[in-house]
Amino acid sequence: MVAGDPLLAAGFDAFARHGFKRATMADIAAGAGMSRPALYLRVKGKEDVLRAVGAALLTDSAARARTAADETGDIATRVVAVLEAKLGLTLGLAERSEHALELLAEYGRVATTGTAQYTAEIEQLTARVLAATGAGADRCADIATALVRTVQGLETELDDAPRARKLLMALVNTTVDGLTRS
Repeated sequence: MVAGDPLLAAGFDAFARHGFKRATMADIAAGAGMSRPALYLRVKGKEDVLRAVGAALLTDSAARARTAADETGDIATRVVAVLEAKLGLTLGLAERSEHALELLAEYGRVATTGTAQYTAEIEQLTARVLAATGAGADRCADIATALVRTVQGLETELDDAPRARKLLMALVNTTVDGLTRS
């Protein structure tokens, strides 16, 4: 989590406040309580800071998704919680910064591997929870992929987070209901 590391917290704050392009290494250094030369001893530039901030956020989100998948109880509730870990990351960024779209695009540009691994883990967790319906593994994997792609679409609902969450819940409830009846 970024709060535990002053450099990551400062990077997140600078990016949230100014966007990636306008944030400076001086902003980040000042926020972290260090000099620019000290900052450059830890990172090469803003892209390194963005990669580290994004990786920390994805790690935290994946941990929330794993916890949700490991819970007992209602399958639909667990699937929503797994997917909400991903959706909430994006919507939370949008609530915190008017530069969310820029930050997401820049992170996608500088950290394609981390994003792909994170998305694959969310899909696997979703498929694992869906398997509790008794549906076959391949079918659950395909449905999990479709649900994660839908979440990626819902992540564009930055101006209406409640609606995005409502749509996610409706889709998951319908999907799980269909799997348990078949």
